[in-house]
Amino acid sequence: MKRDENMAREYVKKDNMLSKEIRYKKTEKGMMITEYYGNDSYVVLPDEIEGEPVTILGDYAFSRNLSVEEIWMPLELKEVGRYAFYRCRNLRKLVLGNRLLDMGGGALTGCHLEEVEIYLQDGKKSCLKSIVEEMRYQMRIYLHAPEGGQEAKLLFPEHYEEAVENTPARILETHHHGAGGYYRQCFYDRELDYRKYDEMFYHTVAEDTEETAVELALNRLRFPAELSDKSRQGYEEYLKKHMTAVAKWTVKQEEVEGIRFLQRRKLWTEQSLQAGMDFAAEGSKTEILSIFMDIRKDQFPKKKKTFQRQQ
Repeated sequence: MKRDENMAREYVKKDNMLSKEIRYKKTEKGMMITEYYGNDSYVVLPDEIEGEPVTILGDYAFSRNLSVEEIWMPLELKEVGRYAFYRCRNLRKLVLGNRLLDMGGGALTGCHLEEVEIYLQDGKKSCLKSIVEEMRYQMRIYLHAPEGGQEAKLLFPEHYEEAVENTPARILETHHHGAGGYYRQCFYDRELDYRKYDEMFYHTVAEDTEETAVELALNRLRFPAELSDKSRQGYEEYLKKHMTAVAKWTVKQEEVEGIRFLQRRKLWTEQSLQAGMDFAAEGSKTEILSIFMDIRKDQFPKKKKTFQRQQ
């Protein structure tokens, strides 16, 4: 699977540029990038070097680049070394293929990763489990399916632990916060278990913010990979009861496609559309305000007044 123009965006592959930004060596398993020492915030690593596929990212490969924010990994990558992104505190997004099944120990130490895109080339297994287990922060995951397959957009909520002293018992108790810990257990043999993921939604409703629950539910409905009828119904019922919060979130995120999706599913109410218009007006989101107005006009047209002549 080759990167196309949409996947690589601004990527330009020139051999004379590579030596200025990366160090590499040839191994029996393929080319290894041993170090990236550029200062770019957006980095696209080459799929090949000297005609050989890049299959390994070495230990501490990005540890000297504290400014990197987004990295596109080689699609043939199979190994990531220990502490590969150590102290990349600004790293927010990774894009990679699923021939990589595990991250090296401490690979993401010191990172605050927020978004991951994985192109599923061979089956459904990937390194997603090892990534989300290492990150306690809220993460947005996009799984790109092969042609003809269902894509998934998933939210993994935040979770953290807190040590609380139990004075009478003279012990420290560990208190868990956020539903994210439950979602990070929804894997089997490096493959996401969608059924188990969907079963965790009640934890999100009980332990996380309304905004988190709205985003997670809307994502699953819009990208329904392996979504059962029961779970679909549960997500829809939740959104129906929280449409004002949905309106606020879609305006905040400028989620035009999400707004249109809810229109097609006829989930907007007149009250929630008015709320969306109010939020859009407050935030000077004129395009979204116009969309809400058009939807209201279409779904809830004003009735023309009729007058009867008095005899």
